[in-house]
Amino acid sequence: MSRRGVKYTQPDSATLKKLRPEYADSADGLTAASQVIAINFQTVAAANNYWRS
Repeated sequence: MSRRGVKYTQPDSATLKKLRPEYADSADGLTAASQVIAINFQTVAAANNYWRS
């Protein structure tokens, strides 16, 4: 899911393809985007457990 999330960070495919050379080899940028997505999933999971209590 995180890999998909990185792709959906830029939903416009023309812009995505245009900018890809700038970030494709940036492990730091891709890792940061994945981290934001993971934190979002973690937050949603915590909220779901909160409401079930």
